[in-house]
Amino acid sequence: MDLTADVEALLGLGILLSALYLQSESFVDPLVGAISLQSLLVAGLLGYLAWADRDPALAAIAALVVVFRVLVIPLVLRQQIRAFRWRSRELRASQRVASHALAAVSLTIVGWLIFQQTLAPSLPTPPGAPFPFLLLLQGLLVLSTRENTLVRVMGYVEAENAIVYAGALFAAGFPVFLEAVIFLDVFGVVLVSVILSIQRSVIGVPDEAHPEELSG
Repeated sequence: MDLTADVEALLGLGILLSALYLQSESFVDPLVGAISLQSLLVAGLLGYLAWADRDPALAAIAALVVVFRVLVIPLVLRQQIRAFRWRSRELRASQRVASHALAAVSLTIVGWLIFQQTLAPSLPTPPGAPFPFLLLLQGLLVLSTRENTLVRVMGYVEAENAIVYAGALFAAGFPVFLEAVIFLDVFGVVLVSVILSIQRSVIGVPDEAHPEELSG
């Protein structure tokens, strides 16, 4: 029995399930918890691979993921939720949650088939190799279909998690991998700050015409 393969498959499945949950929830606060858990699972996978391969660079990347994506960015998002309760839910979310969930499941199935037919024959395929590809598709789906700014920020974090996940499986030995992750995390924090500042100045206060945003 290959323990590493079992751990990669189990954590990969948990990461994918967290991505599907992100597509099926309309309230923002539970989504912050879900993206934090997803990032923690990615960090756990990186930490295990660092231990198994005796790779200090992977251990450093796992620590960066915990600091920025498990702690810093979720903290910023929760502060925004407390400051602007009108962003706690997407507009008309109750009519679109089912379609988002269906699209996510369909995209997962199609993405799996595409990976097996196109990328798998030409790439080394460690256990769980399709998971980062599927996670990237889910992150892009969040960015392209959700209207709430905070949810889109989480879609960006999810896409970052997919890139780091893929790098850990396919490019862990490359010297620039650690530098690339540092750039992504620092850029992510700056991007989140800029987006939220612009959104605050443009949107202003809640609009009484959208009572659904105030529910829950």
